Amino acid sequence: MLNAEVNANFTNHQYQSLDKDSGLYVTRSECSIFFEVDGPYRCMVLPSSTEEGKLLKKRYAVFNHDGTLAELKGFELKRRGELELIKAFQSQVFERFLKGSTLPQCYDVIADVANHWLDVLDTQGESLDTDESFGLISENRSMSRQLDEYGDQKGTAQTCAKRLAEFLGAEFVKNKGLNCKFIIAERPHGAPVTDRAIPTAIWKSEVAVKKHYFRKCLKAPEMDDFDLRSVLDWDYYKQWFSKTVQKIITIPAALQDVQNPVPRIPHPEWLFKTLRRKHDKFQQQSLVSMFQVARAMNDVAQDKNSGSHNLQDI
Repeated sequence: MLNAEVNANFTNHQYQSLDKDSGLYVTRSECSIFFEVDGPYRCMVLPSSTEEGKLLKKRYAVFNHDGTLAELKGFELKRRGELELIKAFQSQVFERFLKGSTLPQCYDVIADVANHWLDVLDTQGESLDTDESFGLISENRSMSRQLDEYGDQKGTAQTCAKRLAEFLGAEFVKNKGLNCKFIIAERPHGAPVTDRAIPTAIWKSEVAVKKHYFRKCLKAPEMDDFDLRSVLDWDYYKQWFSKTVQKIITIPAALQDVQNPVPRIPHPEWLFKTLRRKHDKFQQQSLVSMFQVARAMNDVAQDKNSGSHNLQDI
């Protein structure tokens, strides 16, 4: 019906094209606008931005009526090298949007997934062994250029590559396409994140070598505890995870007038202002809306007048 309406109302009936044989312009009707309609779908999930006034484009998940995932676009789950913790969370959370008979019930079910992974972070991975923790927390970055070509440019991948060069030798990192796998350590305290990337390969080395490089990278010569849980910057990972939960769960819930389903992750300050403006009973109305109401009242008055005239005629 949309294509039919566009074709009926917006077709150019004076479109001209040159006929090379006759040298004359031929007039014809032309409509090159066509819409492709997807769906209908049972559910569509749209994330929100954590910044005020900013929209996230081309990110959505849609489900068919039988509960199967029709399309997933723009999320970390589809990307290489993203944090496995985020990907594991997203692989579980989207299908939960199909649960519950009301909107608050739906968000309660969704919140269970977020709370599970928050418990893992709050307990510093007590329920996981070291390998599982590495799999969830470590990041992968592929370097598109050789290490020397980056110069003084700073980044977690560059820091990881430089430390791999010290650890394994420059020959191992001289080619482009190097895969850097690392974690973010808590130390050195006060240092930027780019300076706290530690290659995971160090953990697999001999104990004496591991201690030497850890003390050097962390700038902690007195350090004796080299357990992963003691080294990781858990606040950094929790903050990263919290932003993902805000985008998918808490901010969309607030904009749909649902109480925060994950209270451990507070709303950003700008959201409270947005909600107050949304529910303000004394907010200023637009002049256009006032004119629309006036026109509607005039129409009613005219109908009454015409009815009264008809009665007089009778």
